[in-house]
Amino acid sequence: MLLAIALAYVSLGTILGFVQGGVAPIMRAQGMELSALRWVYALYLPFGLAFLWAPVVDSLRWPWLGRRTGWIIPMQGVCVVAIVVMAFVLPEASGWGVLLALGFTATVAAATMDVALDALTVETMPADLRAAAAGAKMGGISLGAVIGGGVLVAWYPQLGWHGTLLVIALATALSCLPVLTLVTKERESSARTLPTSASLIQTLRKPDMPRRFLRLTLLVCTLLALFSFNRLLLVDMGVSLERIGSILGVVAPLANAAACFLATVLMRAIPVRRVAWFMTGICVTSASVVWLGHVQANVTMVIAGSIVTTAGAAGLYVVLGGLMLEWASGRQAATDYALLYGTGRFIGTAALMILPGLIQQMGWSAFLGLIILAFMLCAISFLRLFRKSDALSSAGL
Repeated sequence: MLLAIALAYVSLGTILGFVQGGVAPIMRAQGMELSALRWVYALYLPFGLAFLWAPVVDSLRWPWLGRRTGWIIPMQGVCVVAIVVMAFVLPEASGWGVLLALGFTATVAAATMDVALDALTVETMPADLRAAAAGAKMGGISLGAVIGGGVLVAWYPQLGWHGTLLVIALATALSCLPVLTLVTKERESSARTLPTSASLIQTLRKPDMPRRFLRLTLLVCTLLALFSFNRLLLVDMGVSLERIGSILGVVAPLANAAACFLATVLMRAIPVRRVAWFMTGICVTSASVVWLGHVQANVTMVIAGSIVTTAGAAGLYVVLGGLMLEWASGRQAATDYALLYGTGRFIGTAALMILPGLIQQMGWSAFLGLIILAFMLCAISFLRLFRKSDALSSAGL
């Protein structure tokens, strides 16, 4: 079960890696203005907006496959078709509008698959394996990012637009195979658990949920901004796409996978609060190295700091994922998890669309310093949730 889930997240990570770490650097290297790149980040919006249709995923069961696999497999199919069509649509022939529409279709399908996969994880993983499930998710996404945001960026000059997208489509198609092995088991286990309805209001009525939701959203927003622009920074510092893809695009996701494993082990050995503080400290320290490297025009420092920042963020996401698996347990797991995780991604992605223009106006040094400060404040606010009790360290984590 864990292996099938991890492999499904590898395909998702390939898409996310290319959207987050591939498209923007490629376009920037081709001369596109920073302010114009906001439309590229719009492709990431469905992963934040998925909470809007998550109640449908919870409430509607298709008359085939399982409750969750009935959403996962068809959505992967839609994603594959959209990406294959994109591979044969050239922007100079059809314009960027057609490509953006196809890309948006693919990311909506991938985001819906993500919601259903999260719900499947919540419903099938026993409490003592939730930390491992969170690690499998982030580890799978990290390994997928090696392909989408690393290998494909480094090989883009050789593969071109067609080859790059066809590789992504192939990875997505192959990820359907392990999920198919879960259909029978999932249909049996979910036969009696389908809720009559689901809604966002029911999620927010859970005890302590509004406070958790607000602080988690702010933390995810600032965490996204902390590491999402480092590749653009390197492009502006004169680093080639080949170097970004081969070093930052490959080493960073592998470091992320290692950080996910470390966080999973730590969460079983020490209180969650301490693991969260540890990963937060790594993020702040390494992001400060990125800032200092830019001030000193030291590319090596920026690359090293960027790798460690994303690793720290991956480890922190494992902590957050474990908590959300616990908080989302219930009859509408897709809605609960999507609202908890998706809202922060939506607001953070909306900010990513605005921030390139802000960076162009205020400069990289000022921007990096402000983002580090904002992340620190949000992290401290979130970690105050652990002041009353460390019970979560042994309650399903």
